[in-house]
Amino acid sequence: MNAASASTAGVVGTGDERRRLAAVRDYVDVTATPPHELQAVVRLATRATGLPNAVVNIIDEHLQRQLASEGFDRADCAREDSMCHYSLGIGGLVHVPDARRDVRFAANPWVDGRLGGVRTYAAAPLVTPDGLALGTLCVFDEAEHTLTEDQRAALADLAELVVSIFDRERRARREVAREEQLAHARQAAETARALQHALLPHRLPQTDSVRLTSRYLPGTDGAEIGGDFYDAISTDRAFVVVMGDVQGHNAAAAAMMGRVRTAVRAYVSEGHEPAAVLERTNRLMQSFEGDLFATCCLVSLVESTGEVVVASAGHPAPLLFSPGPVRELDVDPGPPLGVQADAAYPESRHRLTRESRLLLYTDGIVEWPRAADTGDSALALALTERAGSPADAIAEEVLVPVRRTANTDDAALLVVDYAGPAPGTRETRLELPADTRAVRAARDHLRSTLAAWDLAERADEAELVVSELVTNALLHTGCPAALTLRHDLDESLLCVGVEDTSTRHPQPRESDDDATGGRGMHIVEMVAQQWWVAPRGDGKTVWAGLLVA
Repeated sequence: MNAASASTAGVVGTGDERRRLAAVRDYVDVTATPPHELQAVVRLATRATGLPNAVVNIIDEHLQRQLASEGFDRADCAREDSMCHYSLGIGGLVHVPDARRDVRFAANPWVDGRLGGVRTYAAAPLVTPDGLALGTLCVFDEAEHTLTEDQRAALADLAELVVSIFDRERRARREVAREEQLAHARQAAETARALQHALLPHRLPQTDSVRLTSRYLPGTDGAEIGGDFYDAISTDRAFVVVMGDVQGHNAAAAAMMGRVRTAVRAYVSEGHEPAAVLERTNRLMQSFEGDLFATCCLVSLVESTGEVVVASAGHPAPLLFSPGPVRELDVDPGPPLGVQADAAYPESRHRLTRESRLLLYTDGIVEWPRAADTGDSALALALTERAGSPADAIAEEVLVPVRRTANTDDAALLVVDYAGPAPGTRETRLELPADTRAVRAARDHLRSTLAAWDLAERADEAELVVSELVTNALLHTGCPAALTLRHDLDESLLCVGVEDTSTRHPQPRESDDDATGGRGMHIVEMVAQQWWVAPRGDGKTVWAGLLVA
């Protein structure tokens, strides 16, 4: 009801009042329409007590809010004018037969005639199971009455009923909120999954000598969102496969995965070696907002030779299937991407034989521990028995324990089957020191190689090309270079490639020009059927093609 207290100072302790107000906010939504059952409760309260007026009050920080009333029109009032606020401080059911003669209420404006003339007043607190009072169920009249014990008990019972109604409404609100949260989470998960799936490659490149088999298994924590990713890029120089894992299992991880994968793909496409790709991606991640990090492993495979270059940023080492037991490649990993700004990523070099197989995977493959007795990968030991199985069977075998467990992490794997150099292609590579005297070694290597390939009749023309390209590379960079000879039997083409550390492309000049580099390229243009430049990160490879029988 509306009434003023003679004094409210110190009625409720500060700590308890904070808890009580929190309970009010939890149990009662004052912005919603009050439950219709409350109207029935106040009618019952008037009948049970014989008093004409009854009201359900909620006391918050500033107001006494009347949610249902009988016998008068309900209206909110200031908390300091509330008799019920004062009653909460008294505790228990308060019954006053004549408020004019009760020192606690006699000076209240709703008693002394300033706002009303209440005589009989009774209030039962609305107490939660935690002992916190939300407000009162009170009855009153302007005539004097004394309630019987049964009437007071009935009022207390009805107050408990009011609390149960509030509790039911509270549970219903919580259920609605949970459903809304679940719907929002499902929508966010669908969006993140769509983003993740859009960023993962829908089709991986395949060549005559490299076949890929992939699997991706989302976590079972309900979100099914993660940062695992894989990719494959076929460049003019190598076939590069990528496996990575961004920390986290939410939309932010999926978005970061897309950014990291895009950066790695761009740097690989520019021709950077695995270590340089990781170093550049790591530096780029320093500019990203947030504190997410990623692990990543790059494997660069030269199809014509089987040469493999591997670099890792805190990622599990690939497994190698070759004659003998399945084993981890010897890889010296650097730190995860995004952790250390100036991190370096060592490269390890290997050579694959015909019918070799690599398995790259993320740490979502958690059910394959490292064997305690040998330190070997239990996954490698298990797969040794099935090394000759088809790639699909190997992929499914790896995922068997992951599917059996409630794994909260997602898992990705990539099986790389290498058939060996194409039957119609052969290739050699010679590293050259930063010394122009290495031109002679390049010429000697050319002649011995062409003799072995039964192409000695084209040695003179090819030697002109090799001499000019190697001389230009060593003279203009002062750095080591590399000579690649590739014979494509199907195309009857001998390709000569010289790799250097300069990004500047050579330009052919007229023969009367005294510029050394320009004249060299003019000779190459006259001798070779074609020539072209392949950018390679911080350098390039200049290629020339000569037709051979």
